[in-house]
Amino acid sequence: MSEADDEWITIRAAARLLSTHPSNVPKLTRRQLLHPRRERSSLRKSEVLALRDARAEAARLRALPKPDPEPPAEPTPPNSEHDWVRAEVVAEVLGVQPAAVRQRTRRGRLPHVVGTDGVVWYQVAQVEATVRAQVLTKSRDVELLQTAGLNTGVRRRASRA
Repeated sequence: MSEADDEWITIRAAARLLSTHPSNVPKLTRRQLLHPRRERSSLRKSEVLALRDARAEAARLRALPKPDPEPPAEPTPPNSEHDWVRAEVVAEVLGVQPAAVRQRTRRGRLPHVVGTDGVVWYQVAQVEATVRAQVLTKSRDVELLQTAGLNTGVRRRASRA
């Protein structure tokens, strides 16, 4: 064994060498990064210096500039057999906000497909058919009410004079 291997230092001296608070040294021993002497609370200096060098190298590597991440791929429709659009386009067709389209989707009122990348797609023909069906249903409801003799307008309260 060399002379440096036989040299033992206190926890406080090890903390100074590692540029850390003395309370962190016992944590390093629990993680088995340092191994204290059993009879006295001291650490081998060569081991502390090796840990200091390893931590400095890790910090240097963290400080290196990271390569720019690849931009996310453009979302692709589920298939090419049909015309597919996203919520923003459906919102323009319906004359509502995209949030309203997403809400109708969650409620099950608009047919949709979730792509492999998690993007929600709407088939143009299905959306148009759904909108036509909703318009017909509303107009039939009004016609049925009118044929039954019910007033479809807003009821007004009779004024008391």
